[in-house]
Amino acid sequence: MSDGTSGVRGHVAPGYEAVRDALVAMAEADPTHCAQFAAFRGAEPVVDLVCGPWDRDALLPVFSCGKGAIGVTVALLVQRGLLDLDARVARYWPEFAAAGKREVTVRQLLSHQAGVPTVDGGFTAGELLAHDGLAHRLAAQRPFWHPGSAFAYHAVTIGTLADELVRRITGRTLSEVFGEDIAAPRGIDVHLGAGPELDPRVVSVDLPTDEELEKGLATVPLTEPDSLGAMLAPTDVGPVWTWINTEEPRRGGPAALAGLASAHGLARMYAALGNDVGAPRVADADVIAQISQVQVEGHDLLSGLPFRYGVLFQRPLAPRLAYGSSWAFGHDGLGGSVGVGDPFHDLAFGYTVKRITLPPCCDARALRLMDAVRAAAAG
Repeated sequence: MSDGTSGVRGHVAPGYEAVRDALVAMAEADPTHCAQFAAFRGAEPVVDLVCGPWDRDALLPVFSCGKGAIGVTVALLVQRGLLDLDARVARYWPEFAAAGKREVTVRQLLSHQAGVPTVDGGFTAGELLAHDGLAHRLAAQRPFWHPGSAFAYHAVTIGTLADELVRRITGRTLSEVFGEDIAAPRGIDVHLGAGPELDPRVVSVDLPTDEELEKGLATVPLTEPDSLGAMLAPTDVGPVWTWINTEEPRRGGPAALAGLASAHGLARMYAALGNDVGAPRVADADVIAQISQVQVEGHDLLSGLPFRYGVLFQRPLAPRLAYGSSWAFGHDGLGGSVGVGDPFHDLAFGYTVKRITLPPCCDARALRLMDAVRAAAAG
């Protein structure tokens, strides 16, 4: 169904019409708004909408939303008894014990506490995509703070760290485990590395203007060239939001920042974590509680911004990350896209936005659409 004036198209289940109305209002307020939004209640899709000149099957670079896919993969390994969150990382990856990291646990590693958000001198895009060399450097790296004493967002390296952990446990890459064991059996349209067959569906993110960049990044203390924060991403490709539109990261698919997804795919991924969506659920309630349990809360050591993290997943923290109930968890991506699961309400959400919004965090419009879904589900 299409709204003729706003360009909003798609499906809403009976009782969820107010969600379409909310997206229509957003599109009318900003005719340039180009977004997808999807929601599941339990195993059933209840909202699948799009506005702007694309469709529900379009795949968009969703930046750090891919960390949600890492989290779901970790949940699968815990569910299978292959990974113990309280074990030392060195149990699975002995080389990681070097330089004072022997006591670091998997739980600490995957909640931004390990002290290795980068390596001395930074790293290149080639190192990130090749994986092995960067994993070796991270294993040898002395932490930038005492592990467990503080946390700071491992924006890119957490993908390499988790990937190496998965490789040591399974003999396969994180992308392979996610794609073969999670996404394919459940029809989840999230991709950590995409072959040329998906190219016709891929759309580029629209870049911010110089004025938007200056204003949006003015309060983000990670951009000074002599800061540790300036080395969180590859140092040789310029702004990551420009590089992400190229073929190189699309093919390589580093999970922490270069996944491709539709909003329906993100919502389906979170729904499938605890529901039978095309295949048995990924994990039981106890495992979901383990990975979503708050591990750290406070101000990020590098950005100074307040955050609350579980294992990989962000936890609700109003107003920026008002994801829903106290049991909700998810991850946003640079530019505004977000995926969320809320076990209390048995809801899952996905939102993608084509134009990068700044500062780099969840688009507030996504939070309003989630609110509309919760209200409809309660009604």
